[in-house]
Amino acid sequence: MSAPEEEAGQEDLKTVKGILALKDNEELKFGLLIGLIELQQVSNKDVVDTVLYLLVAGDFDIESNFVIQDPQNVVHMLKLLEACTHTLQAEIWSVFTAMLKKSRRNLHACTEVGLITHALGLLASADDVTSDILIEMLGVLASYSITVMELKSMFRLMKAKGEVWQRHSTKLIFVLRHMPQRQGPDEFFSFPGKKGSHIALPPIKTWPYQNGWSFSCWFRLDPVTGVNVEREKPYLYCFRTSKGIGYSAHFVGQSLVITSMKVKGKGFQHCVKYDFQPRQ
Repeated sequence: MSAPEEEAGQEDLKTVKGILALKDNEELKFGLLIGLIELQQVSNKDVVDTVLYLLVAGDFDIESNFVIQDPQNVVHMLKLLEACTHTLQAEIWSVFTAMLKKSRRNLHACTEVGLITHALGLLASADDVTSDILIEMLGVLASYSITVMELKSMFRLMKAKGEVWQRHSTKLIFVLRHMPQRQGPDEFFSFPGKKGSHIALPPIKTWPYQNGWSFSCWFRLDPVTGVNVEREKPYLYCFRTSKGIGYSAHFVGQSLVITSMKVKGKGFQHCVKYDFQPRQ
């Protein structure tokens, strides 16, 4: 690469557009964005838009593209927030909390990286506005899943030091009140659509009964985004041979498509058009 080309490349990395043009390395992108924040070369709006873009791997939209694609990017976001002003932190956390409320896949991603522990650690240095948003987010996360260690950490923060409440610790009472407001089962499998997110059965040579069988389960569909409706086809079940003969059921949008293949390349499908909604 010639000297002018190298200089042009370096100049590109001084803009949000140039950072997003980089391939793969998300940690590097967050790191470069932190540099722009510290040098005050980027607006708050561009920071928020870029963080959301990196989280959902595309243009963020609270209605059509809001699913966190890589949980590790949540950790990178936490490092970036250390370089942000309180106002910018509050803005990012506010949108992030709205994302969590929209999708259980987002809640699961945050659970994987232990966001509750990180958020509890941020309370002491947060201002009043940011702390209120963090408390709201903690309530959402805790009602989804909380470990014994995380609960102990929360109680430690609620313990007075020198007969004085720790900063914002009394607000954690809201989280405790919110925890029992769980919707759905206490135990469940979560299938985010990534590689390996399924229950695999060993090969079954013969079925106990040859004249028919049934499949029963409780399931919950995450909201389908307009961006992914054609790309994502979550399977409810798939019982097929190595030649593709057998039965399966998958979702396209809000419709359940049942497929039966009795001869390779030939079969029939039945579409069940029903608006599957979580049971209240």
